[in-house]
This record gives sequence, C-alpha cells and structure tokens, in this order.
Amino acid sequence: MSSAQDEVDRLFNQKEKVTSHPEDRHASDNDSILTRSDDESQTYVHSDTEADTTYNMISKGSGYHIPSTVYDANTGPKGVIADAQAFERAKKRSFRRTLMSVTGLDYTTFSNSVKEENTQPPKELSQSPEENDDDLFMRKWREARMQELQRKTKRRVSPNKRRYGSVEAVNADGYLDAIEKVTPDTVVVVCIYDPDSSESSIVEDCLNTIARKQVTTRFIKLHYEIADMDHVTAPALLAYKGGEVFATIVDIFSQLPSGRDCSAASLGDLLMQYRVF
Repeated sequence: MSSAQDEVDRLFNQKEKVTSHPEDRHASDNDSILTRSDDESQTYVHSDTEADTTYNMISKGSGYHIPSTVYDANTGPKGVIADAQAFERAKKRSFRRTLMSVTGLDYTTFSNSVKEENTQPPKELSQSPEENDDDLFMRKWREARMQELQRKTKRRVSPNKRRYGSVEAVNADGYLDAIEKVTPDTVVVVCIYDPDSSESSIVEDCLNTIARKQVTTRFIKLHYEIADMDHVTAPALLAYKGGEVFATIVDIFSQLPSGRDCSAASLGDLLMQYRVF
C-alpha cells in the first residue's frame, strides 16, 4: 500500500471531524496556546494575605451602624455650628440672668412668666415679623421692669405711713432731707427756733406734746441762724407737703385765740386753722 493510500485511510478513519487543512489546524493550535498563555498571565490570583484582608473588611463592614445624630456632641460642620449656637444661647442666658439680678428682678420668675404667656392663646398679634428673640426679650424685660417700679411706688405711698412722734433738731442737710425724702403726702412742720428766746422754748415744749399725738406728721426744728430767713423771726412755724411750703406761721403768740395762753391745745388749734392737720 502506498503512502498516499495510508494518508487517505487515516483521514477517513479518525473519529473527530476535520474542518480545516492539517497545516491550518496546526497554526490554529499554536494561536490557541498563545492566547491561553496570555489569559493565564492576566488571571488575578488571590494570596493568603489578600484573603485575610478581605475577610477583615467583610467582618468590619458587617458590624457597622449609623451613629445617632446628636449635633451637640458630633463633629463635622453641623456639629460645630450647633455647638457655636449652643454657646451663644448660653451667653445670652448668662447676660439675661445678670441683667435680672442687677435690676432686682428674678430671672426664674421672669422666664416662667414669659413661658406662660407664650403658651396662652394670643389675643392679638403684638410681635412684628422682624422681631427676633433678643428684641422680644428686651421688650418683655422693659415691661417687667416697669411693673417692678410701679410696685415700688405703690409700696412707698402705701397707707402704712411712717410714724415719728418727736421733734428732731436738724442742720441744713437734715432740713433738706426732711422735706424732700418723705412720701408726697407726708406733712413736715419746721420750727425755726432761737435757744435764747423764752417764747421759742414755750413753742418747742408745746410741739413736743403735739408730736406725740400727731405721729404721722414729722416735726423738726432748725436754728434761726442756719435758716437765715430775713422775713421769719423765731419762733416761727413752716409747714411743707410734697417738698413745697403751704403754711407760714409767724408771730405765733399774737395769732392765738384771745385770752388763751400758748399751750399744746391752743397751738394745735392754730395749726388746724392753717390746715396742717
């Protein structure tokens, strides 16, 4: 059998179907080998170290949770802004407490009154849209301060007047304080006296008796040299109310009712004629 016949038999007897020429198939096999080598060189191979790192990353990721959003305790832009705002609010509260204490107001009572007013349904819209918290606080503070001053004024003019009951010797400053630093409805009787005058001594003794009875009227005596009043001769009586003189009594003995001596009763009647009591 010739070699040509052998090749024909081999081609027909092989099981796999040949679709190309043997030389072309050989070239194709070489290309496949080269391609497979390139693929193997580009294949990513995991090392043990990488496997451990991947495991750790997966383990850490599985335990991750979203932190609670509390801006006052968190960092970052929002946390910084919130902390700054909280600091400013604290400074304002401290300033307001200081302002309350200096003016004699109770910050806690003031704050509670403001809160109660805010919780009540408003009768009318009194706050303008442009009024911020500071403006609102200052407006409330002014109202509270005005109420406090009104209460103090009422206490000063309360029916419970100060009680005196004696005749007090004063100097120039004491004279001014006596007629100015009293309630507006307090009557102050000033006796201009001369220690060398007997008539002045009698008037002073009578005034001591009257002062013990008219305890809500203040009685003082001022030396005539300190008074330095040209038109007033001791003994003389001046009556003040609200810082203004409303009665001037000179020549006391000549003004007493006819036939009456100077006594606490007769001098008291004379003061009543001048509407001192």
